[in-house]
Amino acid sequence: MGDTKGLAIGEIAGRDSIAATIKACESHGVGAVLPTIVYTGTEYGDWNTPLQNIEFLKNVLGQRCTVLEPVFLGNPKLWAALSGKYAAVIAKEFGAYSPCLACHLYMHLCRVPLAKALGNAPVISGERDTHQGVIKLSQTPLGIDASVEVLAYAGIELLLPVRHMEGNSEIEQLIGPDWEQGQRQLECVLSGNYAALDNNIVYNDIVYNEAAHRRYLDRFLIPCGKAIIDAWREGPDVDYFEIVKGVLLSIVGSRT
Repeated sequence: MGDTKGLAIGEIAGRDSIAATIKACESHGVGAVLPTIVYTGTEYGDWNTPLQNIEFLKNVLGQRCTVLEPVFLGNPKLWAALSGKYAAVIAKEFGAYSPCLACHLYMHLCRVPLAKALGNAPVISGERDTHQGVIKLSQTPLGIDASVEVLAYAGIELLLPVRHMEGNSEIEQLIGPDWEQGQRQLECVLSGNYAALDNNIVYNDIVYNEAAHRRYLDRFLIPCGKAIIDAWREGPDVDYFEIVKGVLLSIVGSRT
């Protein structure tokens, strides 16, 4: 499989990820896609849905791009270390916290060992800077840049073919008009955790402040991602809680 010409690892989730894979095959020299489905432990719904989305992808691409059999990936301890166990400490230290802030980096990290095994195969992601004005804390421009930096540290390119598609109409041109945003994908029990009671996004508060977010990324999330990659280089037995704790302790210690 590693010798397949133009092989890339595809993110399989909702419609943006499928659109990104189609675009990568059309415009980024990708000749074969290995679909990957990453679980966090927070999803619910019909687990046949991502498999059906892969069949949709095969039908759209036809003979233009080979779509291989999918691989399921996940590391709940890694998710817990980045997003769960130290939530109170993160909120106190940075004035910003939501489990969504680290979630997409977690998903990208889960694909890194596979990408390395396939000769540093690039990873296709459907992340976008904006979703027709809808804000997603897992996909802010700062957060996407952080993921690019961490994967580059591992020697992996994060392909973002639809990142700058602001309008949903551009996505519809790739996948057709019958797939509405948010449909045909698994749900998350933490969805909307950063919304106020009126369903508007909370800004300049404990959940999101751009300056606080930047500090969180630069001092916590990016160092954690790179430290995890370094640990993987040393061997398979990695204590994610200790790695994240170490990064937090270095932050606290720098003030003393």
